[in-house]
Amino acid sequence: MATKKKDLNIKAFDEAEKKMEEWMIKNPKEVFKERTTFLHNLQKKRCTSSEGSTLPMALTPVFLNHESVELIKNVGETLDSALDKAVMAYAHDPKVRAYFPYPDLPEEWITWDPGYKKPTVISRHDALFDGKTLKFIEFNTDMPGGRGWIGVYEKLFAEQAYMKDIIKDFVDPNRPDTMKMFLDSLLSCYKESGGTKKNPRIGLISFKSTLVGSDAEIVRDYMIEHGYEANFLDPRELEYKSGGLYSNNIQFDIINLSIRFVFFKRYPRELKEFMAAIKDRAVCTVNPFKAIIGAHKEMMSLMTNEDMHYLFNEKEIDAIKKHIPWTRCLSETICLSPEGTDISLHQYLLDNKDKMVIKPTGGAGGQDVYVGKATDKAEWQSVVKNTMGSSWWIAQEAFDTPEHEFPIFKDGKIIMEKRNLNLNPYLFNGKYAGTLGRISASKVVNVSSGDGGLIPIFPLKKELF
Repeated sequence: MATKKKDLNIKAFDEAEKKMEEWMIKNPKEVFKERTTFLHNLQKKRCTSSEGSTLPMALTPVFLNHESVELIKNVGETLDSALDKAVMAYAHDPKVRAYFPYPDLPEEWITWDPGYKKPTVISRHDALFDGKTLKFIEFNTDMPGGRGWIGVYEKLFAEQAYMKDIIKDFVDPNRPDTMKMFLDSLLSCYKESGGTKKNPRIGLISFKSTLVGSDAEIVRDYMIEHGYEANFLDPRELEYKSGGLYSNNIQFDIINLSIRFVFFKRYPRELKEFMAAIKDRAVCTVNPFKAIIGAHKEMMSLMTNEDMHYLFNEKEIDAIKKHIPWTRCLSETICLSPEGTDISLHQYLLDNKDKMVIKPTGGAGGQDVYVGKATDKAEWQSVVKNTMGSSWWIAQEAFDTPEHEFPIFKDGKIIMEKRNLNLNPYLFNGKYAGTLGRISASKVVNVSSGDGGLIPIFPLKKELF
């Protein structure tokens, strides 16, 4: 009987989604009008790019059933635990350290003790999921953004006339509150590091001359609304005095570094006091600088190398084997293949072009990523030749980016077209905190290329599915 009810619920949801899409196709003018209001509200809510323009958005969200969300949650949390073990081992294990021969930051910064145990508090990872197979292809622990956007997108989508009912009837209202979990993570680190104030003041740190507030400003407003004084600050404006970190004689107790770590190397003189305050633990800093180790793509090679599995427990090893693609640094010229046989990595990449991806270890935004299947033979041979032996590049087993049909504006009409989708689950203080999605016409999914968009991921009600 339960199975029959479940089948009816699935059928009802599928019919509701199809009905919504059919209405959109028949009523492009109404959709365009709603879309204009949607984008205007995004601008008002400051969901913008670094140039201040509205971020590209899909017309409809993605819906995932409870079982799929639980899989992403459980695997994400397990891999987060394994990631932390590897990051912590960097300080004392020569085998781990050998994977990261060129830290992006001064060694001293990486070894600073933040006063709390967890090395990667705020994380957002890249995953591919086709409904059955889940693969985590990158970890992002280097100040990932977007944590303020999820709630805004969800609220605005739920207000659209053609989407209200389907979200009200089928979407789980108890889904993770991303912003609350973010704030709770900062407060947890503060308390663990010895902080005692009931309402500590929080600073969101970025370089205002090169990056507008956007996400950080959304986060700031949320914190203020929930009883915490918060400011968006340029680190060059801060003073280290009287044992504390100050801006205009106002002391800050917690700072969230809302920009990639490497930017802090650019202004050594201007940031001298700021960095001294972090070193001396005059302020609680989240993430700590050691989190940069988790963001290096060599981490995927370390994790998938069985010689390094002494770092992990059985559950973590199982998750690594099932959910991280085989990856090797291109400096590992002689290694084991995915099948466990000795290989020359150079020859293996030439022989298995369509099964592999080559990308730089510190890259972002999809730049310089070579998907073998989408790269002509001559170019692939050139890339292999020019990168082989380098510690700055990895080769990774390729998995097809899942395709989904989405309603798309085209020539004044709405049509259904396939787009490539990847998922970006957030992990805050080791706990799953919701997922942001990205779609693109390209197999290398990124929004900055201009052919993609951001998309909220709505979990469906457990009792219905």
